[in-house]
Amino acid sequence: MIITTENLTYKYGVGTPFEKTALNNVSIGIEDGDYVGIIGHTGSGKSTLISHFNAILKPTSGRVYVDGEDLWQENKLKRIQTRFKVGLVFQYPEYQLFEDTVYNDIAFGPKNMGLSDKDIEQRVMMATEFVGLDKKYLEKSPFDLSGGQKRRVAIAGVMAMSPKVLVLDEPAAGLDPRGRDEILARIREYHQETKSTVLLVSHSMEDIAKNANSIIVMNRAECMMHASVKEVFEKAEELEKIGLDIPQITKVFISLNKLGYKVSPDIYTVEDARDEIMRCIKDGDVK
Repeated sequence: MIITTENLTYKYGVGTPFEKTALNNVSIGIEDGDYVGIIGHTGSGKSTLISHFNAILKPTSGRVYVDGEDLWQENKLKRIQTRFKVGLVFQYPEYQLFEDTVYNDIAFGPKNMGLSDKDIEQRVMMATEFVGLDKKYLEKSPFDLSGGQKRRVAIAGVMAMSPKVLVLDEPAAGLDPRGRDEILARIREYHQETKSTVLLVSHSMEDIAKNANSIIVMNRAECMMHASVKEVFEKAEELEKIGLDIPQITKVFISLNKLGYKVSPDIYTVEDARDEIMRCIKDGDVK
């Protein structure tokens, strides 16, 4: 396991009238190299959970392990080293840009890792290519870029650290459909090429279905499910009870299956739907 939590509990405002449990005894294990979707309604604990993976938040109780290391062991130096293994991209990350050039913004993380100038340059170029950003922008101010370009720069800044785990909190929020698809496609390519672990927090069931291999469902500060995409979406009624949903295309094929058409109900993306329809036509199940 690349990340493990044991009875992870976190409370905001401890000892005040505003005390609130944001995570309650969450125990999960994330496999090295997996692509995990994290879903849940607003306030379910998603962002609080991922903020523990690189020690932004310290557990009220319980433990967090990254690559076998207890993140809050006494050795502070080891904790700092462990933090570089988990790169966290916050929602609307472009608001965190601050350097005078795009190059310096992307290079900020690698510089803090103590890398040589040559290694830093290689990391910057690698990350720039991964996010699909034209190298002509490297010497420009990040504040002169479009919203989508700024988002790419911010994500590249985390990728440049070559983390073993890339965590993204709603990376496509606020983008138009084309921008969203491009960003998610780049992240998918990054996962496939680097074999790193990717955690994607999203409200879009379609985005999760298209990209993730497994899903963590958060509900009322607890981990309600942690299973494959198929196993989670098969429990449509349970998801609906907590204010979540399954992809629209899945609903269509479940309905068709119930009406007697010989189609699989386990369809989660438009691409899956196309392939299933073509199969049915070929087999003579649909005319």
